Amino acid sequence: MTTALAAVALVLGVARLAMFIALHLVPSDYNIVQHAVSDYAVGPTRRLATAITWTSAVFWAVLAGAVALGPPTPEKGVALWLTILAVIFAALPFLPTDVEGQPTTLIGRLHLVAAIAWFAIAYSCMGNIVRLLAPLAPQGLVSFLGAARWVTAAALIALVTALVIRRLRPYAFGISERIFLLAVYVFYLGTAAGLLLA
Repeated sequence: MTTALAAVALVLGVARLAMFIALHLVPSDYNIVQHAVSDYAVGPTRRLATAITWTSAVFWAVLAGAVALGPPTPEKGVALWLTILAVIFAALPFLPTDVEGQPTTLIGRLHLVAAIAWFAIAYSCMGNIVRLLAPLAPQGLVSFLGAARWVTAAALIALVTALVIRRLRPYAFGISERIFLLAVYVFYLGTAAGLLLA
């Protein structure tokens, strides 16, 4: 069952990554430097952005199942956090963001809380995932996941810095967020592959 779930997660992860890339290639009023990715869920790119979100919700749920049903390790508790990610992503389509320059709303603030939570959870689970896969998956893959974790950390630091230092935001926020998201997507794709090969 773990192998089947890992295979499904791998397919969903590839689909999510492809849609994420496509989101930035279709015509829109947004650009990768100044706008948050969640802005794409408002306006002409809404359908594609929503498809990414729903695909992500299923991806996290299936990956959580693969971890929970996998070999017994002390790090298996990470499956609970992956399930929480699935719940957050199932809620996100109902919490559209406030687009830059528009008035702040309660729903927009809830979106921000959900985004902060998922960023934090996705990053904080990475150490446990690497330790979980270390004795099970090919060492080259485990090393790759370790490197992806460092890229994620660096992008997260840059992202937070751009939020805190307002002058940097127009130049660094969008790029650092996208590097963070790509690193997260690639890391958890690798996780699904590692569980498939375990």
